[in-house]
Amino acid sequence: MLKVLANKQLAGSLNYDAGRQEYVFNYTNDNPISLTMPYTSKSYLSTYHIHPIFDMNMPEGYLFELFKNLLTKEYGELNDYILFKYLSRTIEGYLTYEDHSKKSDHPSLELDEVLHNNDTDIFAKLVRIFLEQSAISGVQPKVLAQLKDRVTLTQKEYVIKSFSQEYPHLAENEYFCMKSLTYAGIPVAPFWLSDNKKLFVMEKFTYEQADDSFYGFEEFCVLFALNKESKYSGSYEKIAKAIAKISTQKEEDLQLFFKLLVMNVLLKNGDAHLKNFGMLYTSDLKKRFLAPAYDVVNTCLYLPRDKPALTMFGKKVWSSKNELLKFGQMYCLLNESESKEAFNTCIEAVVKLRSEIVDYTNVHRDFVDFGKKFIAIIDFSLNENIDKAYKDISNGIL
Repeated sequence: MLKVLANKQLAGSLNYDAGRQEYVFNYTNDNPISLTMPYTSKSYLSTYHIHPIFDMNMPEGYLFELFKNLLTKEYGELNDYILFKYLSRTIEGYLTYEDHSKKSDHPSLELDEVLHNNDTDIFAKLVRIFLEQSAISGVQPKVLAQLKDRVTLTQKEYVIKSFSQEYPHLAENEYFCMKSLTYAGIPVAPFWLSDNKKLFVMEKFTYEQADDSFYGFEEFCVLFALNKESKYSGSYEKIAKAIAKISTQKEEDLQLFFKLLVMNVLLKNGDAHLKNFGMLYTSDLKKRFLAPAYDVVNTCLYLPRDKPALTMFGKKVWSSKNELLKFGQMYCLLNESESKEAFNTCIEAVVKLRSEIVDYTNVHRDFVDFGKKFIAIIDFSLNENIDKAYKDISNGIL
């Protein structure tokens, strides 16, 4: 049995019935752990997979393989309960757990030490140090690290991402995409590119600034009661409708969501799935709002035939300007003038990004070929894709 606390107060317990392969959560106090799991005297059952609110923190891909090798040796098997209970000891957030013990004996590191480190093995070292507290989803190699900010003298968690040879320049790719979102006025958490261009670092955005607490955070997989296996099912319309229902600032959030969709199309991010959008909320639920943007990259640089992760108007295509404007007016509470203004803001952001990539390519010679492809995709988005939707862009530019 694993005790579950919400906002530092006991909520209930999580159990696993191995014979039935059932995950069982029971409330012991009226202290909800999720927007989709209100207090009730009945059990919340989930068969074969752990409940979405817990699954949200489960590692995938690179990290999962590391934990699989580690825990299978110890337990002889691996299931969601074994893995989650192991990770729960160091999970820091709105939800914490019985064995929560954030403090560990790993060496104290500063953010600057990571950003300005020329050691080619730095990511592997970070994984060795912080693996046991890396309750974070995503296929890409990444680790959740406790680092000290030299300026503010505070210690926070940072998501540190690396990349494999299969996806060259991925840290630079994400860095440029996230910069362009800021140009479009879309909130993002503070982020950095390491000096050696090997690491993308982003501050965890669930800290509540007013006091020493955390916002509740739920991805749309959780909000739709789905596990990570279903992250590519669903539509952008469904997300917009959920934002309108959940948010306490729905007009602002829907405009931000519209701009984020436009930017994903312009940047050709085919991985904007249900786990890559989320909502934040205060413990009293009086403030519920769209989380800052995260995990935005140009995926067509690696997968030329890639397409959007979810459907829009029933199709997974790179939508044209008219289709995007239609979406904004139908689902994001924007009138014609507002949708056009938001769209043009995104265009200006990507044009500015294009100029920066040109300048960057002129200085960093190892980035030339990659940079040219990035610019070609941007040009395709700003020209051909404006007037016409495309299933894929492989025939057009790559």
